[in-house]
Amino acid sequence: MSKVNALYHIVFCTKRRESTIPDEYQTDVYRFIWTQLRMCNCALYRIGGIANHIHMLIHLHPTARLSDVVRNIKANTSRWLMQDSRFPNFNGWSKEYYAMTVSPRHKEAVIRYISTQREHHAATELETEIISLCEESQLEYDPRDMTD
Repeated sequence: MSKVNALYHIVFCTKRRESTIPDEYQTDVYRFIWTQLRMCNCALYRIGGIANHIHMLIHLHPTARLSDVVRNIKANTSRWLMQDSRFPNFNGWSKEYYAMTVSPRHKEAVIRYISTQREHHAATELETEIISLCEESQLEYDPRDMTD
């Protein structure tokens, strides 16, 4: 029997990193995303963020492709958010996303990190966070990343 442990820390932003997801409705957005992940047979360990971006820690099902899962989440949530009057300023998600594999031994640390996004961003700007995540993952940062 095949055994796979594919943990991914995923981050994606609203278009132009605009603050278009009001705090009082973020939980509804997270629940919608959780439903999308379940439909792909993926497990959600933690989701969090602020008005202009979302972090997730997921287990990617062995039959799922990361790019397909993220594309489905972004397309379906975008369609829903644009039709829901609670999100009048939402103009879509940025084209790009950040994803990094996570060692099982770091799973709890990533869960804590995602759980404390509000506090984290009281002191750290999103751009600084993205640069840091790219450096940690040995990915090249481009200032245009996750804006369009």
